[in-house]
Amino acid sequence: METIYIILPDLSAGGAERVAITIARILKKSGYNIEFINLGKPEGDMYYWIEPEFKMTSFGCKRVLSAIPKLYSFMKKHPNAKYFSSREHVNIVGLLCAGITKKEIIVRIPNMPKNNLVKGIAGIKASIIKGLNQKLLGKAKWVIAQNNEMRNQLLEFYGLSKRKVVAINNPVDKEYVLNSAKEVVNPFPKDEVVFLNVCNIAYSKGIDILLQAWGIVVNAIPNAHLYIAGRNNSEYAQQTISHVRDKDKVTFLGFQSNPYPYLKYCDCFVLPSRMEGFPNVVLEAMCFNRPVASTSCVEVIKEIINPGKNGYYCDIEDPEALAEIMIKAVKLKQIDNSYDLFDKDKLLKLFC
Repeated sequence: METIYIILPDLSAGGAERVAITIARILKKSGYNIEFINLGKPEGDMYYWIEPEFKMTSFGCKRVLSAIPKLYSFMKKHPNAKYFSSREHVNIVGLLCAGITKKEIIVRIPNMPKNNLVKGIAGIKASIIKGLNQKLLGKAKWVIAQNNEMRNQLLEFYGLSKRKVVAINNPVDKEYVLNSAKEVVNPFPKDEVVFLNVCNIAYSKGIDILLQAWGIVVNAIPNAHLYIAGRNNSEYAQQTISHVRDKDKVTFLGFQSNPYPYLKYCDCFVLPSRMEGFPNVVLEAMCFNRPVASTSCVEVIKEIINPGKNGYYCDIEDPEALAEIMIKAVKLKQIDNSYDLFDKDKLLKLFC
């Protein structure tokens, strides 16, 4: 069977990269030969997530665009291979090289095309990416949207063929998630009611809304404590953190290479986002039967959360409503996790 190469920009951990690794494990278990191409240096948070399981080729490039000659050369030397990418700027480079070398590439879109939450330099980059997507996405063998809402936006925004764009909800490797927290001790003090959020802090993640809601929650639950895990070294993240005082009962844990012990032992997982592509971390929390309080940041949340059964959801940008559902959700204690919209067969057919 031909090799499928999964292209990553580097080995820093993000949601799209984690999904790519989960897809790699699914394909490997289904008999495919999977290898990774890392456009950056062989170092970073994900190095040890990949190397024990998969062969990886690293190009050592500082920028994704500078990797074009090496990726082109690599594709020329591997004529029978297929390629997969899950980050938009990598998709563009992959589509360019695959188009020239006549190779098949499948791309997954990590963000809603109509996402207008990015500003400044990030907003300019997003606009450039969207412009290039309009020219290049049609060259992909398949374009994977994370949900039907995203698929509809892709069809409308980029004018793509309906047969080319496939909606596949993100997979969660439940076995891997549970095993990652199998023999760990509770990282939280036992006398606390623990609320947890896991994200790379950015405006779209709504941490400022969560912090506004938090005062209401603490007044109702005096022994409550909020923990936020994830990369927080951006200027926006540091500005957000600077408003938090020691007495606020909020702890920023920073990046955690293994966040699953925190998910396993929290009392309630909170997703305060303004926008998400697909909320994988919500499903990972549910692997441990944790109740969830979430904004309706993407329509699929209303399919995942059954109010009063496994959590609650509320509108975005509403701190009072978020506080209310956090207080209600934590009372659920444990929930039954019966949600599963991932279609494995649908995914495998794309790589045939």
